Amino acid sequence: PARITPVANVRSRSPLAVRSFPLARTMGGRGRGHKRKGDNRVLKRDFKKSRDNVWNEKSPKPSADGTYKPLEKKNETFEKYYKAQNIVPDAEWDAFLESLRTPLPTSFRINGSGKFAEDIRDQIENKLFSKVDAASGETSEETVEAPRCVRWYPDRLAWQFNYSRQQLRRLPHLEQIHEFVKRANEYGSITRQEVVSMIPAFFLDIEPSHVVLDMCAAPGSKTFQLLEMLHGSLGDNTSIPKGFVIANDVDMKRCNLLTHQTKRVNSPGLLVTNHEAQNFPVITSPGGRTFPFDAILTDVPCSGDGTMRKAPDIWPRWTVGNGNGLHPLQLKIALRAAQLLKVGGRLVYSTCTFNPIEDEAVVAAMLKDCDGALELLDVSKELPELKRVPGVRHWEVWDKFGKHDTFDGPEEKNKLHATMFPAYADAANLPLERCMRILPHQDDTGGVFVAVF
Repeated sequence: PARITPVANVRSRSPLAVRSFPLARTMGGRGRGHKRKGDNRVLKRDFKKSRDNVWNEKSPKPSADGTYKPLEKKNETFEKYYKAQNIVPDAEWDAFLESLRTPLPTSFRINGSGKFAEDIRDQIENKLFSKVDAASGETSEETVEAPRCVRWYPDRLAWQFNYSRQQLRRLPHLEQIHEFVKRANEYGSITRQEVVSMIPAFFLDIEPSHVVLDMCAAPGSKTFQLLEMLHGSLGDNTSIPKGFVIANDVDMKRCNLLTHQTKRVNSPGLLVTNHEAQNFPVITSPGGRTFPFDAILTDVPCSGDGTMRKAPDIWPRWTVGNGNGLHPLQLKIALRAAQLLKVGGRLVYSTCTFNPIEDEAVVAAMLKDCDGALELLDVSKELPELKRVPGVRHWEVWDKFGKHDTFDGPEEKNKLHATMFPAYADAANLPLERCMRILPHQDDTGGVFVAVF
């Protein structure tokens, strides 16, 4: 196993950026994050066609008045696929689709905990948010909803609002809120973060002595949370926890972003590494001490259709192949996390997609391949005010040729794997309802899937 900086150096005054090289790179592979200069191609299919140095006539063009045609937020395959998966109750299907077609509200959380964070909360409530209610009462031209706290987030330290650019320009009191969010995020008083992105860290149950791994950490908002929890659980702002957080990402540029994002917390208990998550090494000190992890967050790369509200360009390019292509990597990363976890530790697997191939199929395969070493936990009583739907025990497997009932069928298939099918792990007899899926229409958020082991 590769050696990384000893723990004695981890507890320095500032976060360290340590780069370790997986085997593929030492043998001449470029790996992710090592692309040629000016090359933005990422997926395998991107390299199959040459690119001429000419204007692409298919690129969007403005109309005569200089405006662009609105993006059509519709995809027939997407709707058929997810309708067949039964992840959304039938009575809520229309609300689910309508929510996906609306812009995502802006959200932020106040950094830290205790009296300092509460003082910031009270000030913005009394000096900023109260002006919205007052201004709405003075005029009948337009009713503007005041920012609202995220119901399930502890101590009302997370907020969200949804104002258009036209409203921000026209209404001074809204512009003040927008400017505050930008400045406070730069100073480190708050962190702009999607509401559903805040959820996975709460299920790790972090204590000050824990050694924590964030396997796919960039851009760093969740890592920031983990560090806050490591310090905040001490009950004061001066003590230094005995534990620490290792934040890893495969892309070197994203590691730089990660370091920039997390330096605002000013924690000595942070180590940033650059490594393939599926090949993350066992960490050993020069004295031979190993460091199994008390808590691991595995927020894996995914097809991202849970983020359609903030990235509407996903609508026209969504295909069933997006999730199918990522399933093997997701399973490798999750299994590696299970190997690195301490006995009795807690592992959280999460994605920002609704796709069961990337969600329940990975969880079921983990349970089968770990042969009883992992237990899927029931966390339905944790964060009780968080609206969620349970995981499913049956799902359909599609590719570009259509639906496939079994992996061994005689029909032609495209890049399918046995682990994608419910029969692989006998999913019908697994407690997959203990997984949770947050749907966008439930609380005006994005979408996320979470499983806790």
